[in-house]
Amino acid sequence: MSSTLPDAITAHSLGEVHLYLLATPCPDCGRGPLQGGEGRQVSEPERVLELTVPIVCTACARKRDLRAVLPRGTGVEGDVVVLNPTDEPSGILDVAQWVTLFRIITAKAATTADRAEARRLGLEAAQCLEEALKFYRQDSDLPPPEAFFSDASRRRMSEHPAEFSRQRLMDLRARLPSTRRMRDQLAERPAATKRRRWFGR
Repeated sequence: MSSTLPDAITAHSLGEVHLYLLATPCPDCGRGPLQGGEGRQVSEPERVLELTVPIVCTACARKRDLRAVLPRGTGVEGDVVVLNPTDEPSGILDVAQWVTLFRIITAKAATTADRAEARRLGLEAAQCLEEALKFYRQDSDLPPPEAFFSDASRRRMSEHPAEFSRQRLMDLRARLPSTRRMRDQLAERPAATKRRRWFGR
């Protein structure tokens, strides 16, 4: 079944937009993933940046544009991507999608032969867990109903609640190095290998 893609989204960074496309099925064929091209600046008010991002479905090749509204800046510290520098949970990716993205990215990191790329993916995966945990309340091991944005995510929670145990996610995060350590390791790479385009990878 196909989904609906909004005309515009508000995100914390370009990285979050990239992962949103990776996690969102094509509204035409229901498959994907969607792939974004280079964002074109529409306007830059005092506190936000508006971009038009051309996207294409990698399955059916249908093309469309998506408007992304971002904070000023690109969500990058040096050359290292920061998905969300705030304590605010995502408004475009729900807890189930962050958990799925963690699984996808760690699987990719395990199969890459490039150590620098594996480290970058490891940092990205760690941030996905941190984003998922932002939805939880301190007094509950399971996320609240508002942490799920779609029927598919709510059904997944109903069928597999153990997958969303806060303690489980915290244990997974504890197995990974701190984000500071991973960023320091990435910052040590030669400058020529650091820079990476978010869209169209």
